[in-house]
Amino acid sequence: MNQGIKVSVCIGVLFFSVSVFADATVHAVSSKDFGDAWPFTVDSVDLMCDGPSPKALARTSDGTVYALNGSARSIAKTRGWADGRDITKPSPSMQAVKMDYSNIVQIAQELCSQP
Repeated sequence: MNQGIKVSVCIGVLFFSVSVFADATVHAVSSKDFGDAWPFTVDSVDLMCDGPSPKALARTSDGTVYALNGSARSIAKTRGWADGRDITKPSPSMQAVKMDYSNIVQIAQELCSQP
């Protein structure tokens, strides 16, 4: 694929992501909110939810949208979303295991029920 097509595809995905979530309810969370329990390698994310089966999502400052739960990961490739496990820190007690972020997923899923 030549460079021009790659750039066009990236711009298209970015505009699609922005348009899809332009009216979405967003909840910003950061490492300051969670302290040592913060599970991500980035300092903050905007949490979002895509329904009806609540798909928990996190958007980083560079605009990348990450799928945080199974229902989101199942369609991530077709939507252009990355896997949330890619930005998840290793567990302090077992480096081979990623930190649990189910509390973050719950916060994101609650956004689906908000107007």
